[in-house]
Amino acid sequence: MGYQRMGQMPLLQGDIYWLAEPQTGLLQTLYQCESEPDPVQLFEGTAFAAQASQSPILFKLSSSSGGMLSVLADDPRKYDGLLVASCAARAELLYHLRSLLEASFLQKRKALLRYYDPRVASYLLPTCTGALQARWLGPVSAIAWFGGTWADEAEGRKEWHLLTHDDAVGKSVSDQLLALDDEQLQRLVDQGYEHFAWRWLQQRSGYPVSQVLDWVRAGVALGHNEQNSLNAWLDSRVVAQGEQQG
Repeated sequence: MGYQRMGQMPLLQGDIYWLAEPQTGLLQTLYQCESEPDPVQLFEGTAFAAQASQSPILFKLSSSSGGMLSVLADDPRKYDGLLVASCAARAELLYHLRSLLEASFLQKRKALLRYYDPRVASYLLPTCTGALQARWLGPVSAIAWFGGTWADEAEGRKEWHLLTHDDAVGKSVSDQLLALDDEQLQRLVDQGYEHFAWRWLQQRSGYPVSQVLDWVRAGVALGHNEQNSLNAWLDSRVVAQGEQQG
C-alpha cells in the first residue's frame, strides 16, 4: 500500500504508540485518557540523552473508546506527533526508533533527525518506499500523522498521512547508521525553501505559494543566501510583477 494521504485518521492494527515531543497539556490529557501509557523518553540511552527536556516521548495507547486515539481523531490539530503501529516487543520498537535519531549525509556529516515532528515527517516519510522501507520502518507496520509540509500549511491542506509496511513482521532492527539518500536530502532543502516562503507569506498574502517558491529558488541561485537579502529579492519580484501587470 505504501504512502497515502487521507481525510480521516486511519485504522491501525497491532500495538499502537504515540510518539510526540513535549507540548502544553499533552501529559495531562494522556493520563486522563490512558490508564497505563508507560511513557519512555526516546533520547534515553542515546547520544542525545543530555537533551532530555527536548526528548520526544513514546506512549502506549489503548483502543478503548474515550482514549487518546479518540482525542486525536476528534481534534487532530490539538497535539503534534506520530502514531506508530507494531507487533514487535516495545524494547525492539524503541531500539529501532532510536536508530533513526542520528543520520549521516554528505559522506561524513551527522545530525539529529527530527523525523518525529509531523512536519519533518511530511517531507521524509513519503520517500520511504522500495529498498528504503525496510531500514526506515523495520518492525513498524504503519506510521500515521496529521499535518503536512510548509507548502501544505500555506495552502490550508493539513490532513492525515499514512505510511504502511506490509512486510514488517519479523523484520530485524539494523545496527547500521541511517544514511539519507539524495532524494531525502533534497526534501530537507525543499523544507527550508518552503519554510522561508511560508514566513514571507505571513506578511504578504495573495500570492500562490508555488510562485513564491519559484522566486525563492531563483533568488538563492543568484546568491541571495541571507534572510535580509532574500527578503529584499522577493519584494523586488512583487514590484516587478506589479510593473508588468500595470
